[in-house]
Amino acid sequence: MATFVKPVYGLLCAALIAASGVRAEVLGATAIQVKPERIVLLDIQRVGGHLFSAGERGWILHSTDNGRHWQSVRSPADRTLTALAFADEQLGIAIGHGATLLRTTDGGQQWTAVPLDDIGRDSLLGVIHLGDQHFVAYGAFGLYLESHDGGLHWSRRQLLDEHFDRHIARVIKAADSLFLFGESGTLLRSSDLGQSWQALPSPYEGSFFGALVTPAGALLAFGMRGNLYRSADQGQSWQQIALDTKAALQGGAILADGRIVLVGNAGLVAFSADDGRSFALSRTARGGLAQVVAVEDGVLAVGDAGVQALSLKQTAAN
Repeated sequence: MATFVKPVYGLLCAALIAASGVRAEVLGATAIQVKPERIVLLDIQRVGGHLFSAGERGWILHSTDNGRHWQSVRSPADRTLTALAFADEQLGIAIGHGATLLRTTDGGQQWTAVPLDDIGRDSLLGVIHLGDQHFVAYGAFGLYLESHDGGLHWSRRQLLDEHFDRHIARVIKAADSLFLFGESGTLLRSSDLGQSWQALPSPYEGSFFGALVTPAGALLAFGMRGNLYRSADQGQSWQQIALDTKAALQGGAILADGRIVLVGNAGLVAFSADDGRSFALSRTARGGLAQVVAVEDGVLAVGDAGVQALSLKQTAAN
């Protein structure tokens, strides 16, 4: 297998210049204010009335007014942060390159580095909250970590068998199952919250970079070269959805009106008004986009141009 490269190919050129290592001390908001349009950001998440975004050099941005203004929080990490997940408005986890794992218990004002003894330094690419104190973090070369105490302690789980080493791009919860998407068409399902996994037939041999559950409960999986698939039967069969682009799809969200928005490299934005059965393209974004979130007055995306508002206008249909 090739040397690991973070799936957001177009977004990491600036982020990879970050220095290595994680400092052990706790750091909070500093006098330095990072301009939200001048930083590479790889994730954005809403928790209650708060927005959080994370990216290069361990920076985390926090907004309480739907992204109109942002506070910069310097975390203990020096490596690029790739994803965030929150249990509630106080308890959250941030993860990133070099097995970076951070924890907050005060709504993101301060973050503490969590040591991952004997787990190695492979990059973490995603994190999900599964209820109560249960978090799962995952990433390169089959790295899959689980915590049942709100992120204080983590253990590594083996997926399928000891030979599983595919990069894991996204884990989502749909109904009573977890679905795992990754490199080389990797597609797994768990009916017991990750205690055991079953490989599903994959419609695609390339890498998946993201997935989401539609308002009607269908699954969308997407990845390289604009490849997009939909399943209405919990991953047993898949239909390819035509999308007139070769740009990689990276992230997505459900809007308040039920529409689905997907984003990706080269400013790709795509909307669906029929539960993911078809998509229309929009070309209004700048740079590569990693993730998107709905806000009260529209949509915010993050990527190599920092935070930007997206137009909701659909300009091209398949």
